[in-house]
Amino acid sequence: MTTLAQLLSEYVRQNPRSSQLFQRAQAALPGGNTRTGVYVDPFPLYMRSGRGAYTTDVDGNRRLDFINNATALILGHAHPAIAGALAEHVEHGTAFFAPTELEIELAELLCARLPSMQRVRFCSSGTEAVLNALRAARAFTGRGHIAKFEGAYHGIDDPAMISYMPPVDASLGPAHRPHSVHSSAGLAPGTAESVVVLPLHDADACETILRENAADLAAVIIDPLSTATGLVLPQRAFLHRLRAVTRELGILLIFDEIVSFRLSMGGTQGAYEIDPDLTCLAKVIAGGTAGGAFGGREDVMALYDPTDGPPAIAQSGTYNGNPIATAAGLATLRTMTPEAYATLEGLTADLGAALEQTFRSAGVEACVVVAGSMFRIYFLAEPPIDYRQAAADSKEKHRWLYFWMANHGIAIRQGGAPSLPMTTEHAETLVHETGRALQEWPF
Repeated sequence: MTTLAQLLSEYVRQNPRSSQLFQRAQAALPGGNTRTGVYVDPFPLYMRSGRGAYTTDVDGNRRLDFINNATALILGHAHPAIAGALAEHVEHGTAFFAPTELEIELAELLCARLPSMQRVRFCSSGTEAVLNALRAARAFTGRGHIAKFEGAYHGIDDPAMISYMPPVDASLGPAHRPHSVHSSAGLAPGTAESVVVLPLHDADACETILRENAADLAAVIIDPLSTATGLVLPQRAFLHRLRAVTRELGILLIFDEIVSFRLSMGGTQGAYEIDPDLTCLAKVIAGGTAGGAFGGREDVMALYDPTDGPPAIAQSGTYNGNPIATAAGLATLRTMTPEAYATLEGLTADLGAALEQTFRSAGVEACVVVAGSMFRIYFLAEPPIDYRQAAADSKEKHRWLYFWMANHGIAIRQGGAPSLPMTTEHAETLVHETGRALQEWPF
């Protein structure tokens, strides 16, 4: 049996340079951090380089990377297609106060893969994509409120920070009628009152709440894979009923496919045959650079059209559609052919099944949820179907497993997102190391 304290001691021993950099960072960054999600207590690992399926940190430790920058790096690190595209375009300039042909090519590719996206606009992050989609919905419908699902993450705009993974206690209200709960300080006055919170996969409750609030609701936004709460698989019937009800009530349906677009060439909406009114994208469409996009129905996106005078919504941004992001995005999506998706999906499915069997053989209660090229480990008897069930997962067990793996050459965070360069041997390495870890399991 190995305790967490022992793992932490070894982690500190292996990573002295990362520890020094973290101490240095605290003099210039609040808490030594500029990206909340990557913070790790006692300190995060600082990276020096990555290639293919591996990263190397500043202490020279090489790790098999299943995190891949929070699912964004579907081609792994420094993929030749992306590196080549960037090298080709960077020497001609990194940004212009003007559009480029690359912007058109990426927009055309996205429209082809997502038929619901009749028109597209670019931005620099997933948060901006969501912000603009919600603004467009309010402008188009003339209604001021939006609805989101309990626990879901949609970036850091004010409405998105309502009921984002809140503590499960009495403040949440009944499961079938969740309360709107602040998940951040500093939100604009009235934010909670303008956000209606829905219970995932309770179709009857959702329809009741939507009908009661229809006169004020501009949009319902959903991450169809509920990735922030840990990969809760969507129910086809639920998504189709949500689409039917929102269409009847004149409420725009927004798919946040910032993570879930990597499910297939057509994202989750293609796999589940749903046509949302608006879609938000980022991560894989920028190939590891800073880029995002939103788009959808032509009549809604016409709010941004400046060709007949000042647009109803002005949306600018110094790096919107810049050649670095568009070149990397095009290289990524063109490399991800149907065959590439099938290969990666097959690898992840086999990995998930093998991991679940490894936990079972060790007598550890756990299940592994797989969606396309993503997997999530739950220390629960059954896969959850909503946020409150997912929140019952054991943070303590995940923390132990994270440090054990980090100390033994593997990067995971409650699961992972394999990249195209990964092979069966890489997957078998994770399964083998999980078996070794469970021999030292202290729980």
